[in-house]
Amino acid sequence: MNKTAFSIYGQLQKELQDFFQEKIKIAGVQSENPRVSSAGFEFSQWETLNTVELYYNSKFESGELDSEGQRKVFLNISQFKADVASKQVDLDVKYFLFVPQEPDSEWGAFFLNRKFRQWAKRNYFGKLINEVVMDYPKYGTAVLKKVGKELERVPLMTLRNEQSAKDLQCAKYVIEEHKDWTYSDLEKMKDWDLEGIKVAWDDKMTVYERYGRVPLDWYKKQKEMKIEAGDEMKSIDTMSIIVPTLNEKGEIDGGNMLFLEEIDERPYQEVHWKKIDGRWLGVGEIENQFENQIFRNMITNLRRRGLLWAGKKVFQSTDTEIAKNLVRDVKDGQVLKIMPNGNITQVNTTTQSLAEFQAATKEIDENSNQKSFTFEVATGEAMPSGTPFRLGVVMSNAVNAHFALKRENLGLFFKSVVYEQLFPIFKKENSKAETMMIPMGEEGVNALMEEVVKVEIWKNFKEAMFSGKIVDPALMEEEVRAKLKEKRFQAVDLPEKLWDTLKVSTQLVITGESVNLEKRIESLTNLHNTLRPIEPQKADVVLSKLMALTGENYDALTGIKSANQQNPMLQGTGMPQSGGQLAGQPKEDALMSQITNAPKV
Repeated sequence: MNKTAFSIYGQLQKELQDFFQEKIKIAGVQSENPRVSSAGFEFSQWETLNTVELYYNSKFESGELDSEGQRKVFLNISQFKADVASKQVDLDVKYFLFVPQEPDSEWGAFFLNRKFRQWAKRNYFGKLINEVVMDYPKYGTAVLKKVGKELERVPLMTLRNEQSAKDLQCAKYVIEEHKDWTYSDLEKMKDWDLEGIKVAWDDKMTVYERYGRVPLDWYKKQKEMKIEAGDEMKSIDTMSIIVPTLNEKGEIDGGNMLFLEEIDERPYQEVHWKKIDGRWLGVGEIENQFENQIFRNMITNLRRRGLLWAGKKVFQSTDTEIAKNLVRDVKDGQVLKIMPNGNITQVNTTTQSLAEFQAATKEIDENSNQKSFTFEVATGEAMPSGTPFRLGVVMSNAVNAHFALKRENLGLFFKSVVYEQLFPIFKKENSKAETMMIPMGEEGVNALMEEVVKVEIWKNFKEAMFSGKIVDPALMEEEVRAKLKEKRFQAVDLPEKLWDTLKVSTQLVITGESVNLEKRIESLTNLHNTLRPIEPQKADVVLSKLMALTGENYDALTGIKSANQQNPMLQGTGMPQSGGQLAGQPKEDALMSQITNAPKV
């Protein structure tokens, strides 16, 4: 039996046809009679996404006019649900905290948090988060893609993939459709073979970016590699860029392959609002409201038709000589001649179903809110009059728990994105030694200044001791602090590859899924309050740990030096401090004791 030769263009045509024309069966019973349609749940990813986009923008699939040429009304109830859900699960760059797991990592986490936020702002990471937050409940799925050193959002309307895949990594094919590219767009791409492209500079074309398996022998042939025995039985995962040509039927029958390479992993990360077994695309709030939206539009347009009739003045008469249209044919003050048995009466065109319309509308709204958890406590509206307080609390807890689960899922997704995609880029771009300039008025700088004061006092004290001078400790500290107050910025030298040394001792916490920050902060607060009267020094240690969990340092908020903090200049000398206390000697560079190869100031 002859094996059909593999064609990348034929494979692309087959996969696109499977995506656009085929439906997958999710549930139900398949009928054995070919004349009878199968009962159950069939799914088309393209049709679903297309409907989501139409409904979100208040558009009918059948157009804006009904069969009588009247404009239909689209009363959108699903867009609001999706927007409320986005608001409830919203994240921000400030939620990305690197929390020290060891005391020696406290200052490392402090500088890492500051540096990462600067880097995220410069690379518009916050904008990317907002785009994902909007897609997540709208489509039910959001996808990010690593392109070089950047992360990009993938519009789902341009994605064609195996509809029943568990995820994009194991899908048989994943194709991105890039429309309206020109030759100049292709020239910007490195390592692409444009030799076969013969178009005008402004001609528009569709470019397909395909991820999928191909036969190994075919791949080696394209790469002019040596083909070995058994290669025809093997396959590899590849990434290819294709500009197809179409025949008269609109089918792909050839084209140009601009790029081809073997890959170990596909560059996608995905998150789903709600998953259904058997389909890749998640279920979002727009799809969740499909039936409610259809029913609500039907009732709205029935009421519209009723109002149109109610606004008409229609009369009836048994006299055949009466004017056909009283408005047009009868003048003001005209006397009508009516036969002895004739009469003129108005036809009742008012709607008699207003109560039924209102009941149906209320039923739809209640079911819609139940399905999406968009009760008043979620939208910020006032609770209905007479609602018991306890019921309001129960509803609030239910809504918060529902969206907390969705937000936690989104947090886990971004944690994976940051660790696997973003943080390697960040470390590579910031691996060199550098000097960080910290404004003196920035929050948290007071704690840093206390460390700087320790270092400077100790350095000055050693110089004075070696030269045989006797100095006043209080005066020296006053001079050091006076010099620091004159500065607008404090320079901190960060050593090379600092972030690599912190990898094992820091943890990214977004939503508290791995560390329950609220409970941990509450526990440390109670411990601090208990220790403060009896063990002030231990209480300061707990307070320092408490501040670190919020991304701050000890004394960061108040800037007040602890009464139990010892003068580093006199530590280990036996000389009394102001207050009669003695101190132990600090290490030379205080910040270096905080992290491995820590920054010097």
